[in-house]
Amino acid sequence: MKRLRYYCDFDDDIARPLLDLPGRTVDVARGTDLVVAGENPGHGFIVETGWAIRCTYLSDGRRQVLNVLMPGDIFDLQVFVSGEADHTVTAVTDMTVKTFRPDHPLALFHSHGKLGQALWWTAVQEEAILREQIVRNGRRNASERIAHFLLEMHRRALIVNEGDGAGFRLPLTQSVIGDALGLTAIHVNRILMKFRDRQLIARSGQWIELLDRDGLVALCDFDPSYLRLDSFPRRLSLAVQGNGSKGNGQTDRSPL
Repeated sequence: MKRLRYYCDFDDDIARPLLDLPGRTVDVARGTDLVVAGENPGHGFIVETGWAIRCTYLSDGRRQVLNVLMPGDIFDLQVFVSGEADHTVTAVTDMTVKTFRPDHPLALFHSHGKLGQALWWTAVQEEAILREQIVRNGRRNASERIAHFLLEMHRRALIVNEGDGAGFRLPLTQSVIGDALGLTAIHVNRILMKFRDRQLIARSGQWIELLDRDGLVALCDFDPSYLRLDSFPRRLSLAVQGNGSKGNGQTDRSPL
């Protein structure tokens, strides 16, 4: 709900119908496929806690990570228009998700305009992230890709209170980062070590500290306008000033 409230102001009375949406709350273990390409998931999901990746696989097993799903994200909305998924969604941490049938939220969106507006903004942002992913992997070199990815994840983490002005929690392995950016895990490790040596970043468990954010921005020419956050400067400012979640204890595995 934090993510939806970032895009549109609404009180608990408006949020309640979404929170009470008929469905099941399910605990999902890390490594579980919530959606499998070629199969009909039968329902959509709302991420309550944890992270997942949306990905596709080539016939030889190679994987391309398309996007990272965080708390507040809603998927897989293709159940509204088709039955068969064209991608896979895999939990990269232990998760809690709420499942829903596609007919339930459709009626809800018609009767609650602000919820529909917030969900529309999330769809706009996801499409923009996918476009930027094409540019990032198609035209940026390896160092630029990783710097850009870290800055994007930081901005997204602010919205859901998994980061602060200094850094953010990143529960992704080097293999996942590599599959998102078209790099090997070894190459990712080498570049992250270079970033640490240059004092651009530091890490403690899953916490990534952005020691020189301006240096990372200059390295990859990062322009956050595609995330559509500048329409909400007050909220982003409040997020940056917040305490973040560095001390939340969620350090099940060091990703880097």
